[in-house]
Amino acid sequence: MALSVIKKSRYVSPKLLTETAEEVFSYLDAIFEVNLSFISKDEIRTLNNRFRGINKPTNVLSFNYEKNEKDGDILICEEVVIEEAKELGFKESDLILLYLVHGILHLFGLDHQKKQERARMEKIEEFILIRKGIRIERD
Repeated sequence: MALSVIKKSRYVSPKLLTETAEEVFSYLDAIFEVNLSFISKDEIRTLNNRFRGINKPTNVLSFNYEKNEKDGDILICEEVVIEEAKELGFKESDLILLYLVHGILHLFGLDHQKKQERARMEKIEEFILIRKGIRIERD
């Protein structure tokens, strides 16, 4: 299996998470091993501080394994996602799927530091989510 759900979501079934990951792998024409865990705000803040030097919680973090640069872990903080969903007016499950896609794209090597890179990532995210019946409008 390409996606292993280690710690489960309260909002999205493992089946839907796996189907969404498979959509991304198909789009990228690549399959790699990804472990997905849903972690607490404190855990993600600690990891965000340790690895990115940002001492606050974030919605998603991705970590590649050294032996295979595309295999890795994706960590999503549902507490942060719930706050964002309320603030932005989205369904929690839709944002969780967005951050799963986003995390996989990071494992694949895509980034959003530059405007052009961000546009490419967002285009892929929107394409995948629309295929799942989800539309997330961005500014």
